[in-house]
Amino acid sequence: MAMIWIVEDDPKIGLLIEMTMKKAGHETRRLMNGMWLDRAIADGDPLPDLLLLDLMLRAKGGFTILAEWKNRQRTSDIPVIILSARSAETDKVRGLELGAEDYITKPFGIRELQARVQTALRRISPAPKRLQKGSFTLIEEIHEAYLSGERIDLTSKEFELLFYLVKHAGQTIPRSTLLKEVWGYQTQEDVSRTVDSHIKTLRMKLGDPADRPRLIQTVRGVGYRLIAGE
Repeated sequence: MAMIWIVEDDPKIGLLIEMTMKKAGHETRRLMNGMWLDRAIADGDPLPDLLLLDLMLRAKGGFTILAEWKNRQRTSDIPVIILSARSAETDKVRGLELGAEDYITKPFGIRELQARVQTALRRISPAPKRLQKGSFTLIEEIHEAYLSGERIDLTSKEFELLFYLVKHAGQTIPRSTLLKEVWGYQTQEDVSRTVDSHIKTLRMKLGDPADRPRLIQTVRGVGYRLIAGE
């Protein structure tokens, strides 16, 4: 299943494309024009796996949108399929030269659209998902952690602990919650001080002294709170 954004200003065609993609098991987000697309990117929400783009749009045309998409660092690697009533060879060549993955001429068949989308998605080598908050960058699949661009060498459990704290930055996390979510324990008491000992080594590796914390704050009698990246 992929997340697919659809930029199409014709409501009927946009709905048809959206229903076709959902029927194929994908999630969708429909945007009416380039302004809506720019706003979606600026919101900081997760970006799509694929963009379906009409060319004949008001205000900002599809070729302009495509050029901006491919020139923007955050979106340059995300494939674009053009869906357009413009069937001239010069338009197809221009779209492909600007970086489009494919060019489908309207009207198109539903099966053709599904097949072209699946082909484009198969070419994608998904990048590891990143969690970025404040000065932290964490890559979950390969257990890599960076603080202000510097890689931090962590054990698997230290990474999982930091990942949970960063994901819930600003929240006070009780020790019992960390025991359950990070270690899988059901007990409410940390008799062996598992959490505390891991927090201690984690602080050492982050250069975050307990008496002058700038990253992990102890909430006395409760647990811990990440104070960076809120």
